[in-house]
Amino acid sequence: MSTFKILVTSQKGGVGKSTVSANLAAFVRRQGQSVTLIDFDTHGSSSTWLTRAPNIGIVVQHHILPLDQGGNRPILDARLHLRRAASSTQVVICDLTWTDSIAGELMFEYDLVIVPTSVSEIELAATAGFLSRHRWVFDSAIHTPPTLLVCPTRVQPEQLQSDIFSKQRFPVSFMLAPPVLEAQSAREMFERGYLMDLQDACGASFNEFGKSVYAAREMRESAQGMRQTTLARTTSPATRGAVMNRQNVLANSTTLSSQYSILGRHRMHKVRPEEMANKSTPSVSAPSNTHIASMGIPQFLKRMSMGVLNK
Repeated sequence: MSTFKILVTSQKGGVGKSTVSANLAAFVRRQGQSVTLIDFDTHGSSSTWLTRAPNIGIVVQHHILPLDQGGNRPILDARLHLRRAASSTQVVICDLTWTDSIAGELMFEYDLVIVPTSVSEIELAATAGFLSRHRWVFDSAIHTPPTLLVCPTRVQPEQLQSDIFSKQRFPVSFMLAPPVLEAQSAREMFERGYLMDLQDACGASFNEFGKSVYAAREMRESAQGMRQTTLARTTSPATRGAVMNRQNVLANSTTLSSQYSILGRHRMHKVRPEEMANKSTPSVSAPSNTHIASMGIPQFLKRMSMGVLNK
């Protein structure tokens, strides 16, 4: 298999982008895969986190893009660093604060684009605006578009029952990841350890997020395998090109309802065994560390399994 390339990006600061990047790299490494994190941000928060936390074998690079030079220089530099890293590792994760000086074509270099966002109305509106400006990337029928995963971050426990996420209209189809909860324990882990090791709801929520990234990867690779099989059976070059274009259109015209339901079923598959165990063995003990996985899907996440169209 070729290197799987992930871009974690947003135009907004303070949404947990560096936290997601550093800790996702640790999560992937813990699964036994080689991983390189490329930190393109000036402040270098994600790379600093990984270099100061316990070493678990992640290759860390910090490259500041020449955004002030404009033109094609930023995207050329980013491509160079990405392709060099991809030649020697199984997964590459890039942390990048997006600016208008970066050409949108850069997103085509990635298999998965993760956009962290808080669940405030202002933040969701900003995220929807960012995705709207780059809708042509995710709707492309010419290039293979990256899979889009929107991740609610720094979510307060009381926000889990909110339906604010479903009220915001988004211009593109995407997958919705399980929320990563806010906690003082997460802030205390900065440069000291990894969220996946936290023995609380925050740690459990991040592990659920990590599993959803793997689920999105599996679905993308499965879809690509099906497309390649179809093309291999098509002998005419002209017909082969037509099939490819048609499949690209079908892949990108998928409604939010089906995208939501896929990850919704993934989460429900993880939840049901625990629910069955809880029903068969009643307990009055305190909630376990995996409570986040069995607490019931929040209102704005229920729509993943209900198939509500939000487009």
